[in-house]
Amino acid sequence: MATFNAVNAPSNRQDPRIMNRLATGDNACLVVATLIAATILSGWMVDAAGSALPDGWSLMKANTSLAVLLCTASLTLTKPKRRTRLFRRFLVAWVCAFAAVFLAGAALFEHWSGCSSGLSTLLAADSGAQMPGLMSIQTASFFVLLGMSLVIERTGHGLLGCALDALIAAEMVFAMVLVAGYIFGASALFGQTSETRTSPQTLVCLTLLTLAQMGRRVPYGYFSVLIGVGIGSKFARIAIPISQVIVFMFMALGEKLLTAGYLTMPYTAALIASSMTMVMIFLLIVFARKINDLETALRDMSLVDELTGLHNVRSFYLLGEQALHDARRAKEPITVFFFDMDGLKKVNDTLGHNVGSELLRDFVALLRSTFRSNDVIGRLGGDEFAVIIHGDPAELMLALQRLNDATKAVNDTGSKQYRISASVGVATTEPQRNESLVELVNRADAAMYQNKRQKNTVHEIGGASGAGLVS
Repeated sequence: MATFNAVNAPSNRQDPRIMNRLATGDNACLVVATLIAATILSGWMVDAAGSALPDGWSLMKANTSLAVLLCTASLTLTKPKRRTRLFRRFLVAWVCAFAAVFLAGAALFEHWSGCSSGLSTLLAADSGAQMPGLMSIQTASFFVLLGMSLVIERTGHGLLGCALDALIAAEMVFAMVLVAGYIFGASALFGQTSETRTSPQTLVCLTLLTLAQMGRRVPYGYFSVLIGVGIGSKFARIAIPISQVIVFMFMALGEKLLTAGYLTMPYTAALIASSMTMVMIFLLIVFARKINDLETALRDMSLVDELTGLHNVRSFYLLGEQALHDARRAKEPITVFFFDMDGLKKVNDTLGHNVGSELLRDFVALLRSTFRSNDVIGRLGGDEFAVIIHGDPAELMLALQRLNDATKAVNDTGSKQYRISASVGVATTEPQRNESLVELVNRADAAMYQNKRQKNTVHEIGGASGAGLVS
């Protein structure tokens, strides 16, 4: 007999399609960042290569290009691969990460102290610049964060895992600040001078490295919700990019209105704030409706038997408990019929599971036509069904007789490859017994097995002779 057992499936199960896309995106980010950095570094190292590059390439300094290559090497070496020489690969990856931190730390030291460390011009003299070879404070700070996160990049959970999530989040905020600085012309956000700044190509590389690292970390850390199959995960994957685009779009529009002189600052702020509020409210309504639709679909999936359309075990017991409670409050009896179909296994083995499914659906159609719409009919197992009904026991036995007659009528047509037959047990609540629904169903189940052993024809539906297959 099938018993009620609520099993909670994990809500954070990963979506394999998202995982495959992350793996592809990770590779693409690393390849593009490597190509950009290697091209710029070759321009610094080889004069002919530098002269072939478009104007503005030298804004990305040689040590910045080297730091990007060190970080891409570290990320590449720590990718999940075969376990051969695992420690050696990780050791080289850590060395690359520490080297990137060292280069960035040296640049920060030069900015703060005003003393030259010599590392900025080690690969290229960059003699024409006001601050030769020196990456900006923003770029150096970013590489310190990135390098530190790469050192603990393979961390799972615990304090180090939380620290890694925090570092990646800081990298994301840093990248968005730099992007915003370029969009809105806030030069102080991305550099110190026109030559010492986070160049567009550097910003692209840093963003790609952050995305690659975040994609690698997502399955294990705080951001794992983004790759789940749950409603919240789907909502987050849609809402995050849309909200980012909307915020930057409205702020850019406000800047245009302000600089063109169409509106003053107070009017611009009021217009942008109200417009963004209305758009966000609209999006929240759209997402709320979508969540409700998904919730309804999930509820139907969890409460309805897919093959027969009847209540499944969970739904049967939920509704049955309420029916039992109502019956006790009204001081009326409640009856459970427990049906066990005969010959289903033989039909499946001989005629196939598709025919066995047809047999089940035919029996369910008979149950629906016999009992009332407010009776609780459920499928409790492969060939087990139960019905919870209110009413006088004598009237209920008449309903059972109607089911028997309807089943025989279907069998007598001879239009099926099988005969419909089932054994049934009956259990009715008794005033002196305060039994639960599970106990009542178990009692009907036991009565069904006893009737089946005794071959009591009064409690057989469709007749036992020839049950299952047409002879």
